[in-house]
Amino acid sequence: MRINWAKYLKETPEYEPIITNKEYIDAWNNYFENNKENFPLNELVLITGNMTIKNETMVLEYALLNQTKKPVKEIEFGVTLSLFGKEYFTGALRTNKNCYEELLPNDVRLDLIDFGNDRYDNQKLSNDNYQLIINYCNEISYDTDELSEKELQDSAK
Repeated sequence: MRINWAKYLKETPEYEPIITNKEYIDAWNNYFENNKENFPLNELVLITGNMTIKNETMVLEYALLNQTKKPVKEIEFGVTLSLFGKEYFTGALRTNKNCYEELLPNDVRLDLIDFGNDRYDNQKLSNDNYQLIINYCNEISYDTDELSEKELQDSAK
Protein backbone atom coordinates (compact mmCIF):
# COMPACT_ATOMS: atom_id res chain seq x y z
CA MET A 1 0.00 0.00 0.00
CA ARG A 2 1.39 3.35 -1.03
CA ILE A 3 0.13 6.58 0.50
CA ASN A 4 0.53 9.74 -1.57
CA TRP A 5 -0.75 13.28 -1.44
CA ALA A 6 -2.96 14.60 -4.25
CA LYS A 7 -0.94 15.89 -7.21
CA TYR A 8 -2.11 19.50 -6.92
CA LEU A 9 -1.07 19.64 -3.24
CA LYS A 10 2.42 18.40 -4.10
CA GLU A 11 2.67 21.15 -6.73
CA THR A 12 1.55 23.98 -4.40
CA PRO A 13 4.38 25.44 -2.26
CA GLU A 14 2.11 26.52 0.61
CA TYR A 15 1.26 22.86 1.30
CA GLU A 16 4.90 21.73 1.50
CA PRO A 17 5.02 21.64 5.34
CA ILE A 18 2.13 19.18 5.55
CA ILE A 19 3.02 16.98 2.58
CA THR A 20 6.62 16.57 3.76
CA ASN A 21 5.58 15.70 7.33
CA LYS A 22 6.74 12.10 7.73
CA GLU A 23 4.95 11.69 11.07
CA TYR A 24 1.64 12.55 9.39
CA ILE A 25 2.13 9.90 6.69
CA ASP A 26 3.29 7.40 9.34
CA ALA A 27 0.10 8.01 11.34
CA TRP A 28 -2.03 7.23 8.27
CA ASN A 29 0.14 4.18 7.54
CA ASN A 30 -0.42 2.88 11.06
CA TYR A 31 -4.15 3.52 10.79
CA PHE A 32 -4.45 1.54 7.56
CA GLU A 33 -2.22 -1.26 8.82
CA ASN A 34 -4.30 -1.64 12.00
CA ASN A 35 -7.66 -1.44 10.21
CA LYS A 36 -7.09 -3.12 6.84
CA GLU A 37 -9.46 -5.97 7.67
CA ASN A 38 -12.32 -3.52 8.29
CA PHE A 39 -12.52 -1.94 4.83
CA PRO A 40 -15.03 -3.19 2.25
CA LEU A 41 -13.61 -4.83 -0.85
CA ASN A 42 -14.29 -3.66 -4.41
CA GLU A 43 -15.15 -0.13 -3.32
CA LEU A 44 -13.63 3.30 -3.05
CA VAL A 45 -13.34 4.00 0.68
CA LEU A 46 -13.19 7.52 2.08
CA ILE A 47 -11.77 7.99 5.59
CA THR A 48 -11.88 11.36 7.31
CA GLY A 49 -9.23 12.93 9.49
CA ASN A 50 -9.16 16.21 11.38
CA MET A 51 -11.02 19.34 10.38
CA THR A 52 -9.49 22.80 10.82
CA ILE A 53 -11.55 25.99 10.83
CA LYS A 54 -9.53 29.12 10.16
CA ASN A 55 -11.13 32.38 9.05
CA GLU A 56 -13.16 31.67 5.89
CA THR A 57 -11.93 28.10 5.46
CA MET A 58 -13.15 24.83 6.92
CA VAL A 59 -10.67 22.21 5.71
CA LEU A 60 -11.25 18.49 6.17
CA GLU A 61 -8.35 16.05 5.81
CA TYR A 62 -9.31 12.78 4.17
CA ALA A 63 -7.84 9.64 2.66
CA LEU A 64 -9.24 7.81 -0.35
CA LEU A 65 -8.46 4.09 -0.37
CA ASN A 66 -8.88 2.32 -3.70
CA GLN A 67 -10.20 -1.15 -2.87
CA THR A 68 -11.29 -1.75 -6.49
CA LYS A 69 -9.35 -3.78 -9.01
CA LYS A 70 -8.67 -0.86 -11.37
CA PRO A 71 -6.96 2.52 -11.15
CA VAL A 72 -9.12 5.59 -10.56
CA LYS A 73 -8.38 9.26 -11.10
CA GLU A 74 -11.25 11.64 -10.47
CA ILE A 75 -14.16 10.91 -8.15
CA GLU A 76 -17.51 12.29 -7.11
CA PHE A 77 -18.97 11.71 -3.69
CA GLY A 78 -22.25 12.71 -2.13
CA VAL A 79 -21.95 13.87 1.46
CA THR A 80 -23.80 15.28 4.42
CA LEU A 81 -21.60 17.25 6.82
CA SER A 82 -22.83 18.03 10.33
CA LEU A 83 -20.95 20.13 12.89
CA PHE A 84 -21.76 20.03 16.59
CA GLY A 85 -24.92 18.06 15.77
CA LYS A 86 -26.23 20.54 13.14
CA GLU A 87 -26.31 19.91 9.41
CA TYR A 88 -23.90 22.23 7.59
CA PHE A 89 -23.68 20.94 4.00
CA THR A 90 -25.40 18.34 1.84
CA GLY A 91 -24.42 17.77 -1.77
CA ALA A 92 -22.08 16.31 -4.33
CA LEU A 93 -18.36 17.02 -4.37
CA ARG A 94 -16.12 16.35 -7.35
CA THR A 95 -12.37 16.27 -7.54
CA ASN A 96 -11.07 18.92 -9.93
CA LYS A 97 -10.13 17.85 -13.43
CA ASN A 98 -6.41 17.22 -13.99
CA CYS A 99 -5.46 17.78 -10.33
CA TYR A 100 -4.99 14.10 -9.55
CA GLU A 101 -2.78 11.22 -10.61
CA GLU A 102 -4.15 7.73 -11.05
CA LEU A 103 -4.78 5.95 -7.79
CA LEU A 104 -3.78 2.33 -8.17
CA PRO A 105 -5.64 -0.53 -6.47
CA ASN A 106 -4.82 -0.84 -2.76
CA ASP A 107 -3.19 2.60 -2.69
CA VAL A 108 -4.27 5.68 -0.75
CA ARG A 109 -4.57 9.33 -1.78
CA LEU A 110 -4.47 12.02 0.90
CA ASP A 111 -6.40 15.17 0.09
CA LEU A 112 -8.18 18.18 1.57
CA ILE A 113 -11.72 19.52 1.16
CA ASP A 114 -12.52 23.16 1.94
CA PHE A 115 -16.20 23.50 2.86
CA GLY A 116 -15.89 27.26 3.49
CA ASN A 117 -16.75 28.91 6.78
CA ASP A 118 -18.99 31.81 7.64
CA ARG A 119 -20.12 31.00 11.17
CA TYR A 120 -17.50 29.28 13.36
CA ASP A 121 -14.46 30.55 15.28
CA ASN A 122 -10.97 29.29 14.46
CA GLN A 123 -10.48 25.79 15.88
CA LYS A 124 -9.34 22.26 15.13
CA LEU A 125 -12.08 19.63 15.28
CA SER A 126 -11.73 15.94 15.94
CA ASN A 127 -14.14 13.28 14.71
CA ASP A 128 -16.15 13.84 17.91
CA ASN A 129 -17.17 17.34 16.78
CA TYR A 130 -18.28 16.62 13.23
CA GLN A 131 -19.92 13.88 11.22
CA LEU A 132 -19.45 13.30 7.52
CA ILE A 133 -21.88 10.82 6.00
CA ILE A 134 -20.78 9.48 2.63
CA ASN A 135 -23.89 8.77 0.59
CA TYR A 136 -21.90 7.47 -2.39
CA CYS A 137 -18.39 7.56 -3.83
CA ASN A 138 -17.83 6.85 -7.53
CA GLU A 139 -15.16 7.26 -10.13
CA ILE A 140 -16.02 9.82 -12.79
CA SER A 141 -14.64 10.69 -16.20
CA TYR A 142 -14.80 14.30 -17.22
CA ASP A 143 -14.95 13.21 -20.84
CA THR A 144 -18.26 11.39 -20.36
CA ASP A 145 -19.74 12.66 -17.09
CA GLU A 146 -19.84 16.43 -17.57
CA LEU A 147 -22.73 17.90 -15.62
CA SER A 148 -24.30 21.20 -16.44
CA GLU A 149 -23.88 24.04 -13.95
CA LYS A 150 -27.58 23.71 -13.08
CA GLU A 151 -27.23 19.97 -12.35
CA LEU A 152 -24.28 20.66 -10.03
CA GLN A 153 -26.19 23.40 -8.23
CA ASP A 154 -29.24 21.16 -7.86
CA SER A 155 -27.11 18.36 -6.40
CA ALA A 156 -25.78 20.73 -3.71
CA LYS A 157 -29.28 21.53 -2.38
